[in-house]
Amino acid sequence: MSVLETIYHQSMIYSPLSPDAKHGFIPKPKSKLVKSFPQIYSADGEPWKEANQYAFSRFYDSRMKLNTVSREMSHIARYADWLEKGNIHWLHFPKKKRERCLFRFKGFLIECRENHHLAPSTVSAVMNSTLNFYRWASREMLAQCRYDMWEEKSKAVKFFDRTGFSRTMNVMSSELFIPNKRRTGVTLEDGLLPLNKESLDTLMLHLTNHSNYELYLFHKVAIQTGCRYETISTLTSEALKNAYQDPNMKHIMRVSVGPSTAVKTKFDVSGPIMFPQVLLQELVDYYDSAEAILRRSKASNEHIKNIFLTSCGNLYTRASFSTIIGRLRAELVELGHTEFGRFKFHQLRATFGTMTMEHCLNSKAISSSGAIEFVRDAMLHKDASTTWKYVAFINKVPQDKAFYESLWAMFTGSVEQTDELVEGLTGRYDG
Repeated sequence: MSVLETIYHQSMIYSPLSPDAKHGFIPKPKSKLVKSFPQIYSADGEPWKEANQYAFSRFYDSRMKLNTVSREMSHIARYADWLEKGNIHWLHFPKKKRERCLFRFKGFLIECRENHHLAPSTVSAVMNSTLNFYRWASREMLAQCRYDMWEEKSKAVKFFDRTGFSRTMNVMSSELFIPNKRRTGVTLEDGLLPLNKESLDTLMLHLTNHSNYELYLFHKVAIQTGCRYETISTLTSEALKNAYQDPNMKHIMRVSVGPSTAVKTKFDVSGPIMFPQVLLQELVDYYDSAEAILRRSKASNEHIKNIFLTSCGNLYTRASFSTIIGRLRAELVELGHTEFGRFKFHQLRATFGTMTMEHCLNSKAISSSGAIEFVRDAMLHKDASTTWKYVAFINKVPQDKAFYESLWAMFTGSVEQTDELVEGLTGRYDG
């Protein structure tokens, strides 16, 4: 299968007479070493040269952020994998449209959406990224076909300007475009819903007995802190070492994250994350375990302080982690838990946010506005509108108050309320 790998990249110039030249090249002045640059490779290790060249064009010519380029390349890698599995060339455009690679891929994506294997937003993003790659390849004379690859039509879109006047703008619309058919009703971040008690019980029980202990810890950190994948995957021993006591909750520690800490966050937001003391200690114990030490022995010097590393000593990439989550979904579905067919790791963050907001809104010690500020700070929301979604969700969708109270008790370290869920999450080993 085709995979998305990351490489170190340094822009170079040809200067064979320079004393610092290696093979005739020296680093381009003022250019920086780019770490984790996305590239696509086939199962036999061959690079997809055109797609990889597109990534460089997006980063250097279009000045796009590395995170954006990585996201686009992850979508194109999905297309590359589909091509390789079907033994289809990326320039297969015969006369009949239904036989063309992109039209067949569109049908495949729609089928994945209808069977709940991919979210509607993901399907739309994958198709858009793939089409953008082909448009670039066509402009660069890298995609020359006998027939037009697809038809694009001009479409009039009405909108209102800042002064309130109606305007019309012509945009190009492709026949391969797949609209994002979002689910109806109230949803939370990224259109997701929190897990209910039964699903969370099932998930954590399965992970408790899973061979991949890091996968268990990944999920445990997400449900108990609300951290996103990029934050958890880049947690360091230094960040845990510098944790400090929360002034208001004695069982809660604060772990600083953001650009200055090397622990990544969305939009590079900085702030302290709330970590239960028990969870923090469990991460420290894991970092000192034989398994973690073995993984660090294979890692480069810059990664030896990371809590989570693959068995090869590398950081988890979004692509590799998505593959692991895909396998987890398949395991759960095979065991008869079909509700996990569209499970997303980010749902654990939505569960944490719902739990926190539910407790704050029901607490007499904090006002509604105070609750919103508390949850916004706890989840490092860049925009308060994201936090407000939790208020709307709780007001419109009935909540299992006992379930969220038990989660809050687990989070704060209270021993007054215990149930099977708390025991399942915190009691991995007896004694």
